[in-house]
Amino acid sequence: MNIVFFGTNEFSATVAEAILKSEHKILSIVAQPDKANSRGLKVKFNALKQFALNHDIPLHQFAKLNIEGEDVLREYNTDFFVTASYGQIIKQNILDLPKYSIVNVHGSLLPKYRGPAPIQWSIINGEKVTGVTIMKTELGLDCGEMYLKKEIEITPDDTSDSLFSKMAIVGGDAIVEFLDNAEYYINNGELQDESQMSYFPMLTKEMAHIDFNTESQKLVNLIRGQYSCNTMYFTFNGARYKVGFARVVEGQGSAGEVLEASAKKGLIVATGDSAIEVITIQPEGKPMMDARAFCNGGKIKVGDMLNN
Repeated sequence: MNIVFFGTNEFSATVAEAILKSEHKILSIVAQPDKANSRGLKVKFNALKQFALNHDIPLHQFAKLNIEGEDVLREYNTDFFVTASYGQIIKQNILDLPKYSIVNVHGSLLPKYRGPAPIQWSIINGEKVTGVTIMKTELGLDCGEMYLKKEIEITPDDTSDSLFSKMAIVGGDAIVEFLDNAEYYINNGELQDESQMSYFPMLTKEMAHIDFNTESQKLVNLIRGQYSCNTMYFTFNGARYKVGFARVVEGQGSAGEVLEASAKKGLIVATGDSAIEVITIQPEGKPMMDARAFCNGGKIKVGDMLNN
């Protein structure tokens, strides 16, 4: 099959790599436009653009795909468009371009977890199993016919980053399997059961602020699910501290009270029902580090109230 591939991030690049190693051909890459850093001084290429450059694949970056991309993409006369974490809504004029259809590598077991952040929300909600769905892209949000599903276990140690990596590998295998047997899967597609549908929105900056009144397990899931993409934080004496990973432990105190703060016992903070141990922490302006090593500095002590 001849493919035009759409995406942006490391998830996209891993899926594209699987197609590149198969017997199918990527004619072109469509990646999101470049973005400058927070100071606007330096532009960093997204992972899929870098993938295209590394493999000398023709590259397009449309700020408005549906307006700018139609005439360009029609010229490829391709079998399928494949999308994986692309990030722009695709309208009918683009949906009609490939010979067969546009298929999407979606990071959940549809119809559950429709929306832009299914991998993060599956961890936040404490799911034990998730997966990848190869689906037909239609007008509407993740509502198209389903062709192929692959399940993935969510372990207690998974963060959004580690689950993204696992999902990308499985998603790459799944899309190649679909392309290898496209006629069979298209003829045996399954409509989504709308009564089982769930939708979860984008993560917001407000979600990143830790509320220690939250129950411990829910708080740990929030920290795991938002790691690196919307890393959670607390404040103390005017400084911000990001939390990379935490676990539930026994303990009682006022929510936000530091119960332990030592290299031997770790950084333990009371929550709404028990306590959590902060495993990795990132002080403002510094890299992520082991929380027990951080405690050696004595900046946070037993009895301190976080988010003071």
